[in-house]
Amino acid sequence: MVDAGQLACMRGVTDEFMTGSCRFRAGRWLLVTLSLVAVLLAVTGPATATETQALGENDTEAPTWETATKAAPTQIELTFTDNSTIDRGSIAAGDFTVSAGNISNLSVEPADGGLTVTLLLEDRLNVDTVTVGFASNGAIADAEDNELTSGSKTVTGMDTLVPEFERFALTRVDADTVAVRVAANEPLTELAVAVTGPATDRLTRANFTAVDGSNTTFETRYTVPEYGAYSFVWERAVDRSGNPRVMSRMRQFRYEDSAPEVVVDGPEVTTVETTVNFSAAETVDEDGIDSYRWRIDGATVLSGPSIRVAFAAAGRHDITLEVTDSEGHTAVETRQIRVRKTADSPVTVTPLNATRANATVRGTGLVQQVRAENGSLVRTDTVALDRVSAAFPVNTSVSLRFQATDASPAAFDGQSFGLFHVDHATPADRASVRFSVDRAALNRTGVAPGAVVLYRDADGWTPLPTSVVSRTDDRVAYQATAPGLSQFAVGTEPASATASSGSAEPPGDGETDTEESSDTDVLTTAESDGTESPSQSSDGTASGSQPAPRPDITVTNVTVDETAPSVGETVLVSVTATNRGTANGTYPFSVRLNDSSIATYEIAVPAGTTRTRSYEQNLTAEGELSVAGTAVANVSASSGGSLLPGSITGTVAGLPNPLALWPSGIVGTVLGAFVGLVVVVYGVLKALAIYLGY
Repeated sequence: MVDAGQLACMRGVTDEFMTGSCRFRAGRWLLVTLSLVAVLLAVTGPATATETQALGENDTEAPTWETATKAAPTQIELTFTDNSTIDRGSIAAGDFTVSAGNISNLSVEPADGGLTVTLLLEDRLNVDTVTVGFASNGAIADAEDNELTSGSKTVTGMDTLVPEFERFALTRVDADTVAVRVAANEPLTELAVAVTGPATDRLTRANFTAVDGSNTTFETRYTVPEYGAYSFVWERAVDRSGNPRVMSRMRQFRYEDSAPEVVVDGPEVTTVETTVNFSAAETVDEDGIDSYRWRIDGATVLSGPSIRVAFAAAGRHDITLEVTDSEGHTAVETRQIRVRKTADSPVTVTPLNATRANATVRGTGLVQQVRAENGSLVRTDTVALDRVSAAFPVNTSVSLRFQATDASPAAFDGQSFGLFHVDHATPADRASVRFSVDRAALNRTGVAPGAVVLYRDADGWTPLPTSVVSRTDDRVAYQATAPGLSQFAVGTEPASATASSGSAEPPGDGETDTEESSDTDVLTTAESDGTESPSQSSDGTASGSQPAPRPDITVTNVTVDETAPSVGETVLVSVTATNRGTANGTYPFSVRLNDSSIATYEIAVPAGTTRTRSYEQNLTAEGELSVAGTAVANVSASSGGSLLPGSITGTVAGLPNPLALWPSGIVGTVLGAFVGLVVVVYGVLKALAIYLGY
């Protein structure tokens, strides 16, 4: 039924009251009409999406492979698009192959019009270019089962491994000239060697000549301008992909007016248990030569102008000759020989992990050496068992099992650094043990290097004759002799012995290396030219003579003026060292950032004194800063940058982006259009309602 107001509106009544009433009623009808339109759009929206999806059912084109790029040192990012929806479940790590390295896993994320697939590699690569392709049974399928099964992409910039140290050697050419040779595991485009001493200099790649076709080994000759001791420090090497490596390897050379001109002749390569000759017959001196002193890897001592040696273990070994003339002037020359295994090598070592290893020895009745071809036999963070030598019965197969642990031995009186277990069922005698201790552990406990002793478990812990073999910033190496093999403990000598004995370090051979030097080799045979070698006491000196004065320097304190510096700042590092020895000496140490050496210094300490020196150091990267093996500060990134990490499409403060949940492809487009239309209609209705006074 139509009321009077409606009739009045229909008849066009125009008085003010009735006009407002008509406008009110017209607005209500308009609202009803627009609401019906919105409902129709809501109903027809899904139908339109269904129709669009139906078009996708006629899709006959496979997905398209768009790009392949480096995302991180061990990540390669691939992008694929398709005119429908790509089936994420059809993608697995086994679908792809890479020309270098191995794929460990992958991740799949939606992208505009397709997917982003990130390949996760097991390790960093040492090649710059990597080709990514499909495996023989690999494929990517879309919702309509259209498959992409072929194609490849090339990714560049994947080489992120820094060069590795292979060799750094000095060979005297004449009194004031030295041949400098450096070698790395891959081609180098840049290198830097610093020369310090009475005069300083710096050698770069331009000063060196490549001596092999692969540009991994370089050599130059350098003449020092003044008499005195010089240090050559290989500081830096850069590979062909621009990856830099701070080397910090040091060698020393002395230019003396009347020192002998040492010449060592001998092979550079041999095999296990093959006898080779080394001769110094061409060594000359104007005052006449008084003595020849040969050291095999810094320990075994022979005399005479020539020697015959045979090595029982494979690896690289140093032959060092010290020649003294009748006036007491001494010159030192070191040659390196590479010893290879043979098919019937009598000693075989099988590493199981860092702390365990097995070995098999075919006994000869002579002293034989058991050592890993690379590195230590077993090790922990504190102690390392570098090698073991012993005599085993002839024609007997001996099985050995090695284990290293940081545990303290039971019923052990004194400071302990770790244990070595050597299990065997066959008798062994004339044993010797080469081991090393972490320098930082010695500094933390305040133990002097010369106070460390190896103990053998034989009805109680029995101390063994132990001597220091070499020292570096990181480790101190020792040699000990034992009547047999069993369980060994690395500890400190009794208080009474410590009070009366100093460091048992033998005189150095003129060479200092900031990494652990090559281990001493026990020889199957070791003969001089007929002159008997002087018998040796436990401290490395000839029997019946007094030990020569020598330094015994330990870093006792390291401080830095800023414990939380930032990249780009310069800090002041102070190092305190104490010399408990009987001779003046210098102590080389490195400043390291993230385990890479960024500088090398020497602190001179007179006998029986303590010295503190300060050094300014610029910080070029973030990470842990350590000096002489002691961590002193954490370097943080420089301040500045965006307040919110990531972008709108990434993450903010570690929270996921909600927009990443929005569906992609046709469904996302249709849904977005529908939502946008609803928002527009709502806005119109809201404005009209305000206008009408609702």
